[in-house]
Parts: sequence; C-alpha cells; structure tokens
Amino acid sequence: MPEPEVQAIVAELSVKYPLFAAATIQRWVQRETARYADAPVTTFVPILVRRAVERTLRDLDTIEAVDLNNPNPNLQLAR
Repeated sequence: MPEPEVQAIVAELSVKYPLFAAATIQRWVQRETARYADAPVTTFVPILVRRAVERTLRDLDTIEAVDLNNPNPNLQLAR
C-alpha cells in the first residue's frame, strides 16, 4: 500500500482514537498491510486494513480501567 494511504489511515484513526499514539497506530497499520503483501488484487487493501486496525482500537478502547489499588472491585479487602 502506498505510503500516502498508510498516513491517511493513521491520521484518520489517530483523530478518532486519541488514546493511542500515532506511532502505535502506524505500527498496527503497517503490520496489517504486510498481511496483504502478496495479494493478487490490492484494490480493497486500504479498506481491509482500516477496518482491521479500527476493530483492534475499538476493542482496546472499551476495556474498562482497573483500579491498581483494588484490581477486583468485587472483592472486599480484609482489614
């Protein structure tokens, strides 16, 4: 996939998911792009890459934060 397309996907997803560093998103985009390196048809590669990386970002963005002082809020700490 041409570099301008990679950068466009990274820029779009960086705005949509500001929790993640652009460098991290770029690594995920490049890794996903590499999966299609030998694809005979590359017309839809940018769409497939964007969808896969966005799915990962969305899944990671919805993980609930854990309180490190009480990682399992359902457990009562003995005092």
